[in-house]
Parts: sequence; structure tokens; C-alpha cells
Amino acid sequence: MALAVAGAASGLTLLSGGAVAGAATAANHVEPATSAQQVDGVDGGHHKVCRYEVIAKHGLGVRTGPGLKYKRVGTLHYGAHIGADCKRHGWTQLRQGVPHAWIGKWVAVRYLKPIRPIRVCRYEVIAKHGLAVRQGPGLKYKKVGTLPYGKHIGADCKNSGWTQLRQSVPPAWIGKWVAVRYLKPIRPHGGAAAGGGGTSMSSNFPMLAGAGLGVLALGGGIAVVARRRQVKGVS
Repeated sequence: MALAVAGAASGLTLLSGGAVAGAATAANHVEPATSAQQVDGVDGGHHKVCRYEVIAKHGLGVRTGPGLKYKRVGTLHYGAHIGADCKRHGWTQLRQGVPHAWIGKWVAVRYLKPIRPIRVCRYEVIAKHGLAVRQGPGLKYKKVGTLPYGKHIGADCKNSGWTQLRQSVPPAWIGKWVAVRYLKPIRPHGGAAAGGGGTSMSSNFPMLAGAGLGVLALGGGIAVVARRRQVKGVS
């Protein structure tokens, strides 16, 4: 049987008879490292962009130029993840993860922390009355929402304290904080076996298993392995 496969960690397309199947995200997923990338700026130039987290407790002023003398046009909240020109000191220009009107505007580098590669784990919310989502890692920070009991989410892999949300939540909550004590790690189940940076998920796709196909999520993509069945009386 000829089988063409196209896929990524977030989905799988089988190009055989037009069948399409979605692949679940692996239990543990490593987000892309903060290796710089080239993007086109509003000025027509190319910029080396890095990912940062805002560490200014009371918010980081966004200005029209590189200095306090320039007009302030907005504020980035504490804990926000943004993309900006790769700089180690002084001022840098915003490129990603901000309102369109702020692209090219300036912020002070001293209040930005480079984001290192992180591991994201899957969790289930076990707070009976819901789990508060907050602006920062503590009860003193503003509550911005609630995750319902039993909700499955993705967050930084932590054993205690507070963790930041990464997956399966509204976009506005990405990077927001929840208490780890009310999260239960979701283990691979149904015969899934971790390995090679991913999770074997044949059991999650009975249609594929019935066709003699195994599905393996390798973090960066999907590999589909066809297993020839040995049927008595059939060659």
C-alpha cells in the first residue's frame, strides 16, 4: 500500500484515500530554543530577533524612541513574553508578541530576561472549585481568570511553587501563572511509550492501528510506520 505522509507535532495528514487524522501533542514537548531568527522590520530591514520575558514588576514602558525622553505609548505587563532585537544592554525594538502598533517601538533591555529552552508538561487541574490564573507567581498578583476542574493544560515542568501556562489555554493566558499544587501530571497511557523525544501513540488512533499503522510523535514531526500483517492463508 502506497502511503504519503505529511505532519508535525500538532497534526498529521494521511494522503491515502483522502483520510485525515489529527495527532495529539506529546506529553512532554520542548519549545524551540531562543536561537535568533531573521524577520523583516517595518523599516524594510532585516532584524535578528530573540525571545524575552518582561521582569519589570510594575510593567515595562513602551516608548517611541530609545530613551526616557521619548513619549510613552504603552506598557508591557510583568511576565509577558515578547520578541525584540537581540541586545544585551541599552534599548531594543519590539518585533513580535505585541500589538501591531508597537512593532518597532522601544523598551529598556535591563527589564528583559532572555527566554531559555523550556520543557512543557501536560497537567490536569485538580482544584475542585477551579484554579486561579494570575499575572505573576503569587497570590498578591492580579487574578485574570480561572481554569475549570479537570481541564488539561500545558505548562512549564515544575514540581512545586508556581508555573507558567503554555498550551491549551486562551492566547491571553499564555505566560500567566498558576499554582503547581493544584496540577496533576498527566502520564502517557494506553500503551504509550516515551522515547526519541516523543511518545508512541498508536493506541490513540484505532483507525490507524486497525490498518496496521503505528504513529510516533518525534517532537519535530510525525513518523508513520506501516507494519505488514501476517494473515493465515494470505500472502
